[in-house]
Amino acid sequence: MSYHIYQFEDEKNEVLESVRRFDFLRGLPGGWLEYSPPRKVVGYGDGSLYTDQGKKHGKHWKQTSWSGSTPATQTTAVTNTGEIPPHFIKTGILKGVRDALRHFGAEVDDTSGTGLWCNYYTREGDIIAGHKDDENYYQRNYKNEPLFVSLTLFEDGKLGTEGVARFQIKVDGKWKEVKLGHLSLLVMSGGIEHRVMKYIDGNFRKRYNITFRTPVKREEDIVKNYRFFGNFGRYYRRTHILYVPMKCFSDDIEDSKPGDLIYDRNRNICVSEGGGKKEYKMISDGSYYEKVLKGHSRFNDRLVVRLNLPVDRKEIMEKIRKKYGENVKSPPVSTTGISLMLMLKQV
Repeated sequence: MSYHIYQFEDEKNEVLESVRRFDFLRGLPGGWLEYSPPRKVVGYGDGSLYTDQGKKHGKHWKQTSWSGSTPATQTTAVTNTGEIPPHFIKTGILKGVRDALRHFGAEVDDTSGTGLWCNYYTREGDIIAGHKDDENYYQRNYKNEPLFVSLTLFEDGKLGTEGVARFQIKVDGKWKEVKLGHLSLLVMSGGIEHRVMKYIDGNFRKRYNITFRTPVKREEDIVKNYRFFGNFGRYYRRTHILYVPMKCFSDDIEDSKPGDLIYDRNRNICVSEGGGKKEYKMISDGSYYEKVLKGHSRFNDRLVVRLNLPVDRKEIMEKIRKKYGENVKSPPVSTTGISLMLMLKQV
């Protein structure tokens, strides 16, 4: 069983104070739009590399993207990346995470732990459903397994395992509880199914969980690296631009290139940014396309809506392979043709 618990030392409580400054949100749309992550979330990491001492270097992504929802792959949601907060890096936690990985026997370099999935459990009913984290965009950094490091922090700052969250892993088909105390660092294989259950004894303690993940390196497969940050963008960051097909509009659009439109969620219309301020009614049929518009505009009063561009997915992949090597794999359709186009523009 590939997991082990280490303890991070932080007498001044600098890590907890830093995490309290994170920009957590509740109600982001998630991949399917049927439900939001049942907890507060935020994601950090833009593809930059970091030394153990916290020096940032290398190339980075300004934006990432994914399909607007898993069923609606004709839409593309674009999010702005967020660098790992410098005040968090200054606490020395990244070196602590990497030291735990080294002790476990993992391969460690400046890519290790540079993607942060951050959760804040503020209600007794906050959970994470059972899942694995072994997608192919995670670096295989230990015996062909992707390892992640999960930092637990309790709002009350109390050490020990009394009243800890009900974190469970599946062993031989049965769920096993693993007690994670304040400032614990869980090193675990992404191939282990795990979940967080509701509190049942009334002894609820607000808890932060910061999971440090490692992407496939840009030089190994640039599409997988982009997808790594795009994946947590769709669950853990707000959408800024949404590409949609013509079928999302109830009104005909005379101009085939209307430019940027701003979605008005309350009126369910898009308003042109150019002269004349033209208004276009959007569909209201209960379809996934309507859910995409409503879901991704929840935290952005000025969500930019753009008409899909004519994109030849095969042609874009040929350009990517010509520049980055034949080893670059074609991604699933959840990484849309427009996603690939936007990636290529950044490199």
